[in-house]
Amino acid sequence: MLKIVKKIQVLLDKKQKRTMVFLIILMIIGAVLETASLGALIPVIQTIMQENAIAQNALLRALYKGLGCTSESQLTIYIMLAVIVLFAAKNLYLYWQQKCMLKFVYGNQFETSERVMKSYLRKNYEFYLNADTAVVQRNITSDVNNMYGLILALLTLISECIVFVCLAVVCFLSDPVLTVLIAGVLGLLLLVIKKVLKPILYKAGKDNQDYYSGLFKWISQTVQGIKEVKIGGREKYFVDEYVKCGHGYVNAVQKYSLYNNVPKLLIEAVCIACLLGYVIFMIAVMGVSPKDMGASLAALAAVAIRLLPCVNRINNQINNITYFEPFLMGVSDTLQDDIDQKNTDMSFAEGEAEKLSVHREISLENITYAYPGTDKLIFNDAGMKIKVGEAVGIVGTSGAGKTTIVDILLGLLEVKGGRICADGVDVRENYRGWLKNVGYIPQMIFMLDDTIRNNVAFGVPSDKISEERVWEVLHEAQLDEFVRSLPNGLDTGIGERGIRLSGGQRQRIGIARALYEDPEVLILDEATSALDGDTEAAIMDSINHLHGKKTLVIIAHRLQTIEKCDRIYRVENGKAIQER
Repeated sequence: MLKIVKKIQVLLDKKQKRTMVFLIILMIIGAVLETASLGALIPVIQTIMQENAIAQNALLRALYKGLGCTSESQLTIYIMLAVIVLFAAKNLYLYWQQKCMLKFVYGNQFETSERVMKSYLRKNYEFYLNADTAVVQRNITSDVNNMYGLILALLTLISECIVFVCLAVVCFLSDPVLTVLIAGVLGLLLLVIKKVLKPILYKAGKDNQDYYSGLFKWISQTVQGIKEVKIGGREKYFVDEYVKCGHGYVNAVQKYSLYNNVPKLLIEAVCIACLLGYVIFMIAVMGVSPKDMGASLAALAAVAIRLLPCVNRINNQINNITYFEPFLMGVSDTLQDDIDQKNTDMSFAEGEAEKLSVHREISLENITYAYPGTDKLIFNDAGMKIKVGEAVGIVGTSGAGKTTIVDILLGLLEVKGGRICADGVDVRENYRGWLKNVGYIPQMIFMLDDTIRNNVAFGVPSDKISEERVWEVLHEAQLDEFVRSLPNGLDTGIGERGIRLSGGQRQRIGIARALYEDPEVLILDEATSALDGDTEAAIMDSINHLHGKKTLVIIAHRLQTIEKCDRIYRVENGKAIQER
């Protein structure tokens, strides 16, 4: 439990911690009201069940005189009315307390989800080379939701423990022996339950995590590969794999629900057994008359009506905390470097970056690089020069490092040695400005399930999109006539992954997107390799029209793709060797 509290202290900011302290104060007040309302029932029961109760009880005598009562019945009625008002006030307060608690939990839930998403966006590109998309999705959504399930359980546990202590004091004042007996037995029982159930519930929570991400994974893979699934007749395989994860997820949830309710049955049975066993002992062994115990037992029973559910809820919240612990750890691992939210600061992405100007030359100097987790050098003291206005081709065998050198040029990979310079200035000194002056066209264009307009002006808020500029770049990509022929023009939806467009049309949208910010440098990473010959020729014709207007860096596996380049580099043996 201490480990969980420490994790929460790191994850919550100062304002959230202050709110939690405020909530605990509210819980203490609520516990006092709970105790007062139940304690007020005791004199009511005594006046009803005991003969001459006023004569035997100093508090009742004081109330009798203070209220100016003329009979015991009148006093009983006054006390009953006071109890009604007290219970109504107490329940209104507890409603407000619960509202504050839920507002804190659910109000901060999305804020933490936002922090996790920002944390992922701030991670460098190399992180995503080995990242599991389904786990990332689960961490941002399910893990955060269940983490706040744990926080809610912890707050409820604190609240119920405070109420339990207050009610236990009332019971102790009424019958110390019975209170100590039941408290001791319950404490031992809860310890045994925790020892037995904690490993089961923790594993159920871990299984929930794993299988839930599996559900994301198989849904995503099925949708993304639907064409291959259909053509190969593999629908059943994908359904079966999804069902396997589904069964695992359902079993984990069922196991949690089942074992979470078992202690309630045990606690109830043990409490009743202790209470009645104590009565039997007092009557049979100690010789106490049942009538003499009536008022005390009735008062204890009234308190027990509230105390027993309180014990059950304490146990349930302990089980909930155990079950949700893996989710808390998942969020904690993601935000472990985010103390004071330094790692989720997105100010670097706000506002317009000023382009890092380049007028003469782009150079890669003494580049040394190995992928994370490996010692094998992809590049060792490699260099390359790109004159502004040139078209530079990069060729090489598969796996030689053609795409890697482009990713280094884009600043996506952290090199072990060397630097990338624009007119002699290290681009890392103004990285956002460097990216602002670079357009990138990959082999597979990422498409938003949105309109043509929003896919060309990728990531630009709708109110800031220049429609004139969209048409200009569509014209340069030789796609404007096609878009004008569509009934909805720029507002035409292209479907998920651009499924309503041909491969060539997707590539042309990719070209238009790369040109939208009017960059100086245009990088094509095997941008035409997935196209047929005629389409590739048409796309290259569009690109060759930019020759001289832009600095082109073209990766290709076919020599005819780069035949018009001014300079060609071959990537091999950790170097970039100029061939012409």
